[in-house]
Amino acid sequence: MKGHTYTNIYDRYFQVSALEFFYEILPWQWFKAQGIAESSLNPEAVSPVGAFGIMQLMPGTEMDMAKKLGTVPSPLPHTNIRFGIAYDRQCWNIWKKESGIERIRFMLGSYNAGPGHIIEAQKIAALANLPTDKWQSITMALPEVTGRHSKETIDYVARIERLYEQLTTREKTA
Repeated sequence: MKGHTYTNIYDRYFQVSALEFFYEILPWQWFKAQGIAESSLNPEAVSPVGAFGIMQLMPGTEMDMAKKLGTVPSPLPHTNIRFGIAYDRQCWNIWKKESGIERIRFMLGSYNAGPGHIIEAQKIAALANLPTDKWQSITMALPEVTGRHSKETIDYVARIERLYEQLTTREKTA
């Protein structure tokens, strides 16, 4: 099975896991948009660095989430989605001082680049007297932390926002 960008085949998995880890804080479509950005919803996707599945989890992240959830790793799509959204929640919890779309951007940026890189960019932004609570300051400071990879993270967050808008617009017009 290849990508399923505009299908509802995995919607139930996204809905159940979003409810489990985010209650009603964030709509499940954020996570589907993330799955589309990560793998085009391809459960067999494997990145050049070894990230795998719909949510493109690194093996170490998968093991961490399995331990935290008291379960075992599995190549099944519902497990990959659940572990990815659990990791999103871990990233979300780091950014308690942020709110609204800014907190979502920080969560997604952390998922992509690693929370440590986003925290380091935030420190650089603060030293440069950039606003420390806004994603824009992170996008300005991130190149100092991750070099050319910063563009990937910045584009990743923007792409998920666009996909989320498309998903929610499609639902309103369906």
